[in-house]
Amino acid sequence: MAGSMAILLAIFLSTVDAAASASGKHYGKGLPRDLGTLAVPDSAYPDWPLQPHQQRYAAVSGERMKRWVEQISDIALQSQRDGHQYWGRLPGTQYDRMTMDLMAAELKRLGFSLESVPFRIPEDWRPRQWQASYALGDRRIPLHSAFPVGKTAGTAGKTIEAEAVWVGIGASPDFLGRDVRGKAVVIYSTFVPGGRSHSASDRARIFNANRRASELGAAMIINVMAVPGDGRFNPLGAPPARYGVPLITINQDEGFRLRDALGRGEKITVSLNLSIDILRDVPTNLLVARLPGTTDEDIVLAAHTDGFFQGAMDNASGLASGLEIARFYASQPRQQRSRNLVFMLFPDHHHGEHGLKQFERTYTWDKVGIVLTLEHPAQTQLYWYNDDLMTSNAIGAFRWHVTGSNLLEAIVKDSLREFGVSIYTEMNPRPKLTRQAPGFHIIDHVIYHTTLDVPELVPAEGLERSTRAFLSIIDRVNTLSLEELR
Repeated sequence: MAGSMAILLAIFLSTVDAAASASGKHYGKGLPRDLGTLAVPDSAYPDWPLQPHQQRYAAVSGERMKRWVEQISDIALQSQRDGHQYWGRLPGTQYDRMTMDLMAAELKRLGFSLESVPFRIPEDWRPRQWQASYALGDRRIPLHSAFPVGKTAGTAGKTIEAEAVWVGIGASPDFLGRDVRGKAVVIYSTFVPGGRSHSASDRARIFNANRRASELGAAMIINVMAVPGDGRFNPLGAPPARYGVPLITINQDEGFRLRDALGRGEKITVSLNLSIDILRDVPTNLLVARLPGTTDEDIVLAAHTDGFFQGAMDNASGLASGLEIARFYASQPRQQRSRNLVFMLFPDHHHGEHGLKQFERTYTWDKVGIVLTLEHPAQTQLYWYNDDLMTSNAIGAFRWHVTGSNLLEAIVKDSLREFGVSIYTEMNPRPKLTRQAPGFHIIDHVIYHTTLDVPELVPAEGLERSTRAFLSIIDRVNTLSLEELR
């Protein structure tokens, strides 16, 4: 009798579990599905008041920059509304042109002269369409969040099917005694902490799980991204092309439903159809805007306009900060601007940086006082709390880099601290734009290249602090000679 009851209870629990899976069971609070309750109002962030000697920067407005972030993000949303499965501000598309036109119009209004420089991207990997699902009993469960990992192989115009096997984080012990040849290998991958680098990828140099699964003959790989919620994720970390193994990400909600079914002993077959286009000679342009000063020396700002998904932090926030810097200096009489302000916008940061490389190769750097790369200058600090993803009213800390003299490094660190901008303990080893002139950047990177990258997680207070710090650094740099900066 007891055995029969146990069997009935197991059947009942399995049925309940399967029904929850099919109906969309959630696992903790997560993003973006719980943005309505997790979004922090801009008014809730602690204010960083200006000191008397900083009042020069009082006109810098986080609220104004936030409106630019929302407007630039909406261009990306338009690409989604227009039906593109692979969406965002992608180079060579109308959304690329809309972004450049928006920036050009504002810079022209501020008094900048504009030069549009055409170039072509020789080759661009771009998914066209895809569909993924799995069979569970007599039902087929769609994987709505499936998203192809950058540079992954496709399925050569056909649907491939493979039995799913779960290998945890995919470290070498997880594969011991496991035959994954011809299987759909499911790997749980954590941010470290950026969206383009995660624990299963070779970029992270932790587990190399995707490569290992490929070497062992996987038919396809599924990375369950370890972020509570129902996001979409576009990282790098595809296996080497010689293996020809397609790799997709899915969100934690769908990944845990799949995990639970496998944990009940269900045999699951995953289906994937993924079409990839390799575009050739993609036409686009970079924009160079100039505001004259009183010498032949330059301050150079650089920012990329492209972005995956909404790309609010990456990089609408950098563009918004650049427009605020441009507005600040355009409001000063020319005789007070000791150096020219040059603002370079390029559309292919995520697509080979051919425009950036062209600009770096052809620009004359020996008269440049400083280069500021504007990328991801404000993000809400996120925390994991048990099975929840938790927001806060704090601004995230930044990676950072300085190229130049010890004096310049001291100025950068000093100004960031004075304006409430937190940075990592150690400096990032690589400059963002060039080694040919003094320069600096800060960059946050937790939510980028995901559908978590929304305006609600780009705090106006953070934009205000970082942009004021940038202006303070530029002002201090403008009191120094080129020799003192290099």
